Amino acid sequence: MISASPLRLAALIAAIALVPSISRADDSTRVGVALTGGLSGIGGDLGLNLTENFGLRATLASFQQNRTGQYGTSANWNASLKLMQGGLLLDAYPFAGSFRLSAGVIKDGNRFNLTANPSGGSFTFNGNTYQAADIASATARVEWSKPVPYVGLGWGNLAGSGGFHFTTDFGALITGSPSSTISVGCSAAGQSAGICAQLASDTAADQAKLQNNVHKISIWPVFRIGFGYAF
Repeated sequence: MISASPLRLAALIAAIALVPSISRADDSTRVGVALTGGLSGIGGDLGLNLTENFGLRATLASFQQNRTGQYGTSANWNASLKLMQGGLLLDAYPFAGSFRLSAGVIKDGNRFNLTANPSGGSFTFNGNTYQAADIASATARVEWSKPVPYVGLGWGNLAGSGGFHFTTDFGALITGSPSSTISVGCSAAGQSAGICAQLASDTAADQAKLQNNVHKISIWPVFRIGFGYAF
């Protein structure tokens, strides 16, 4: 039910925006561009004024960080966090000022990857410890990668008037549950030791635990600020 509500809200705002009785503040069409930064990374907005009370905004933001760590094991892992969110928003200005309500669809490309370096140490899967020599490869991924609804509010009309503008956004992406995978390959040494079947079973058990944990993540908070100029 929670994911349907934002979509109905977006459709309602879009329908209102098409009502011809809403008058323009003036007859000019303005385009605004802004540099943005926040929880979704660094990006930009492109805004277009429709009427005194409505505007369209295309938005894109991304961030990536790579780090190596042990993450609870005695072996090294390469971790990669990538945030990517882009889409189209309809902004409603109920008081024909700076305060706005926003709704739209965002392509959520957030993902988290782990890749093991099985050259030394040990790994633990489902409580059982395996020597790195027994592991040919080990990867894990959590990703969203789908269009999701966004609802929020903010201040600042990027294309409402010419000149410089400061904007803020507070909202949430209704992401639903991400998908997750854990893939572990058994090495020749592991095959010789006869541990491959147990390794596959422990990997499946850990993947089920991971999916159960990430299933609880269904909303991604959005906060960002922007500074731009309207032509």
